[in-house]
Amino acid sequence: MTSKVRVHMNICEKISTITVTTNEDGNYDVQIATSCPNVKEFGEGLTDLTMEDLVDKVNSRIINRYRNVTMSANCAVPSGVLSAAWLDAGMIARSRAMDKTCNVIEFLPE
Repeated sequence: MTSKVRVHMNICEKISTITVTTNEDGNYDVQIATSCPNVKEFGEGLTDLTMEDLVDKVNSRIINRYRNVTMSANCAVPSGVLSAAWLDAGMIARSRAMDKTCNVIEFLPE
């Protein structure tokens, strides 16, 4: 199966499209289409992810990669990778995900 999400980082005017595919071994491969060089660096090597990578924050290769690249700490792409992977793994109901437009971080005036 394949799952896609799009992350709009309006602050830096970057859009990333994340595709997660379940491979033959039942693990997950990630592809990220983006114009952001930092997100490209983050996406390198995110292949053959296991269920542990999706749920164990301490040992997750997704979180470790996020920590070790130059992308900013507030970038929403790692969350997008996890969301797409959870959707592909059946941990988020596809019907529910498609029924809701998006998760939002809203900046509020004082």
